Parts: sequence; structure tokens; C-alpha cells
Amino acid sequence: MSLPSSPELRQRAVSAVVVTVARVVGWLRAENVTDDRGSDSSEKAFMVILAIALGAAVTTAAVAFVASKTALFQ
Repeated sequence: MSLPSSPELRQRAVSAVVVTVARVVGWLRAENVTDDRGSDSSEKAFMVILAIALGAAVTTAAVAFVASKTALFQ
């Protein structure tokens, strides 16, 4: 049994990486869900709280950014 050549080995590695990335993306997109009973109210409440916190963080960062830029002109 001989070892594969460098281009062949490279092609196998690239193929393995592409397949792995495709599977991870599919998992992140929740394809092929085996059990989907819907979200319960606690999950929905958590998502609302998370969205509010994220919005507050973005607003705070934007205000701080604008304040720092306007301070340069004073």
C-alpha cells in the first residue's frame, strides 16, 4: 500500500474540510430537526430579555461612540 501523493492528500483534506463545514452550517441552521415540540414560554421570555439587553448594549455603545466623536470637536 503506497501513500497518496501530495495533491491527492491535499484534495482529500479540502474535501474533508468542506464536508465538515457544510455539516456544521447545517447544524447551526437546525436542518434535519428530529424533535421539535415548539418553544415554551420560558424560552420566549429569555429571548425577549436577551433582545432587550442586546438593544440596550448597542444603544449604549452608539451613544458612547457619538459622545467620544463630538468631544473631539469641543
